[in-house]
Amino acid sequence: MMKRLYPYFLMGCLLLAACGDDGVEAPGTGPGESDNEDVDNNPPSALTGYADPDGVMILSGGTYTLENAFLTFIDPEGEVENKVYAGANSSELGNDGVALYLCDGKQYILCNDWNQADGKENNGLLIVADAETLVKEKSFARADMVFQHPVNDAQEEVDTSLGGIAVLDEHNVFIFAQGVLRFDSTTGELKLIEGAYDIGNAGSANTVESIVSSRGATVVNGCLYAVTGGFWSTTALVEFAKGKDEVNRRLELGRGGLVSGMCLADDGTLIVATYTRGRDSGYLSFIDLDSWTVTDQKTIPANISPALHDNSGIAYLDGYLYFTGAEESEFTMASNTTLSRYSIETGRVEKDIVDFKSDEPDANVLDCNIVADRNSGYIYVATSEDNWEGVTSDTHILVYDCKEDTPRLMRNISNVAHSVKGVYPLSVFAGQP
Repeated sequence: MMKRLYPYFLMGCLLLAACGDDGVEAPGTGPGESDNEDVDNNPPSALTGYADPDGVMILSGGTYTLENAFLTFIDPEGEVENKVYAGANSSELGNDGVALYLCDGKQYILCNDWNQADGKENNGLLIVADAETLVKEKSFARADMVFQHPVNDAQEEVDTSLGGIAVLDEHNVFIFAQGVLRFDSTTGELKLIEGAYDIGNAGSANTVESIVSSRGATVVNGCLYAVTGGFWSTTALVEFAKGKDEVNRRLELGRGGLVSGMCLADDGTLIVATYTRGRDSGYLSFIDLDSWTVTDQKTIPANISPALHDNSGIAYLDGYLYFTGAEESEFTMASNTTLSRYSIETGRVEKDIVDFKSDEPDANVLDCNIVADRNSGYIYVATSEDNWEGVTSDTHILVYDCKEDTPRLMRNISNVAHSVKGVYPLSVFAGQP
């Protein structure tokens, strides 16, 4: 076991060494710096149990009035254990699960929790649990998650359709809502981050509008990176730092008005994918975080829409970007049920290299966008027969080995998950400071 975990310990040490003062100065606090003292935030090097970096966690959103959200764990040997949070606590997660994040030996599970499943009590909107045992340490109800409105100073409740979560430490829990919010889980204080929202102009409503996408939001060297876009903003990369209630830095990207996703290449380059609705082309921006510059831009002659899912519409693996794209019309938006990929080196697009319905006849819709595990070389696809509200539809987790020329189905995991909101190879958290 220790021999298998040593590379993660070494990665953590290298990332810690990279947190020096070599970053380029820009308006506001420099990269990796904040107004608070930067305490040691390295993850433990030998996490076990439900935080084992060789394991995979699956978050099921649940089915609104029928069931609450729940977690399924695939251990390093491939054994599947279902409803692990409920098993550890004799209580359930909140209703309508959104996303999870692992940081400093804790798992943070975010739920919309705007509805109550019939006769089923739950633990609220945000649950903080021990990463290894999933025993609950804290939970926060929706009614307690309020922030000060930037115009009328009223106390406003967080949105009922949350987008995601990312964590730098227990004082800096970032929630993607109507704007990006910074939550201190030790005090319960929730603040709206300046530069991460806009104000709607619908009369006197002064609605707070989100401009930052959660798709592919990434933590690097103690800072959080995400992409703006949509109706209220041009596309840009933004940086969030510890203890700051304003965007730390902003880098304009300039191509594509909508956000598909973001991922890190093997050399640490940040890859941002944007697109324009209705066009079979996408745009890539390659960013060097040290110099805070766009080093290259490319066009993908393919549809890279993420549909309506909140996780990244692109997934990086061994020099390729994998994606499904989506069929879009004025009234609908549904992910394609085929897998395509783009070679960053050659610019070649291979479309529809895998048809999910050939491996699972009920693969009519994707529950969330595909997820890559660069340690194993696997891609995870969560697919269902349908996703009608009020109907509990079985999710099939298709696992493909992408180390060969053509991805090969390794496993079809069924009868454990419903309405999957995210698949999380836990190794992705192992090297983040």
